[in-house]
Amino acid sequence: MTTRILSHRPFIGCLLAGLLAGSGVPALAAETGTVNIVGFSGVFADNYQKFVIDPFVAKHPGITVNYQPSKNSAESLALLTLQRGAPRVDVALIDVSVAIRANKQGLFAPLDAEKVPNLAQSPDWARLDQDRSVAFSQDNLAILYNTDAVKQPPTSWNDLTNAKYKGKIAAPLADTRGVTLIPILARLHEADYKKDIEPAMETLKQIAPNVSTWEPAPDCYGVIQSGEADLAICWNGRAQYLHDLQGGKIGIALPEEGSIGQINTISLVKGSKNSEAAQDFINYALSSEAQGAFAEKSFYAPVNASVKLTDAVAARIYGSPQAQAKQMNLDWPWVSTQYSAWIQRIRRDVIAAN
Repeated sequence: MTTRILSHRPFIGCLLAGLLAGSGVPALAAETGTVNIVGFSGVFADNYQKFVIDPFVAKHPGITVNYQPSKNSAESLALLTLQRGAPRVDVALIDVSVAIRANKQGLFAPLDAEKVPNLAQSPDWARLDQDRSVAFSQDNLAILYNTDAVKQPPTSWNDLTNAKYKGKIAAPLADTRGVTLIPILARLHEADYKKDIEPAMETLKQIAPNVSTWEPAPDCYGVIQSGEADLAICWNGRAQYLHDLQGGKIGIALPEEGSIGQINTISLVKGSKNSEAAQDFINYALSSEAQGAFAEKSFYAPVNASVKLTDAVAARIYGSPQAQAKQMNLDWPWVSTQYSAWIQRIRRDVIAAN
């Protein structure tokens, strides 16, 4: 066991902090503390622990990081709402549409740019609600396929309407996947998703007869691996990781028309009792080191502007150069105002009608 000599460190720490405060040099990071994080579950949680949390703790051995996986962002929001006023969570990882709702409820605190200098490497679109939430990764919507059953993978989103897939598609669209797919399909018809989603809804109705399940169990990855479905509309990052882990049973088609990334955000919970250590962690999570490692190992697109991906990794995240050139960004604050209405349209006009 290593013995630490602490007798004069508080005085030295205060002296250094005072000197640095007037020097323009960023304040020293917290040396001790605990950071309690709530975030995504499954493979994401495993990889985030391995490629982001563990390297952070190695650099900050006095800080303990606890990660609590949540079934989805809505469940995380419910937890944060329940703890309002006496939060036990310090940092939340949730998707952007839910982060926007959480900020409307006043659940997150603005980050201190001096304590989180890597904010400067985040593009303007990634900094939401006066830095109360900041994007740290994106996960593209993709078409998954069973490599045993599908020998000619789809190349276009329009392929989902092909009658040869009748009863063979898993389509969990009554959530962010459906909300993300609507603008993609609207663009196929040269429509502006802010003005007219009817072309997208018509395409969804054409896809519907091919759908065997709207709620795949245990999930969209499992039904492809087992062969219960030939195709699934799902997220790329986890599928790419499972492709490698499971010997290529899950194939991933990134259509030539490009895709849209679901944005994952990181936020400091308002009233956190560990805000110093929490902002140290957020600063690391926003760094090119953390985002680059997570992209290379988990195939989630980085947001930090200084991350440089290899061609091979970029192809697995975004698809071909043609698909990369057509990658879309959504106006998520605007989409959040339509989110519930779009889900209702999907449930009523597509799922219930089929």
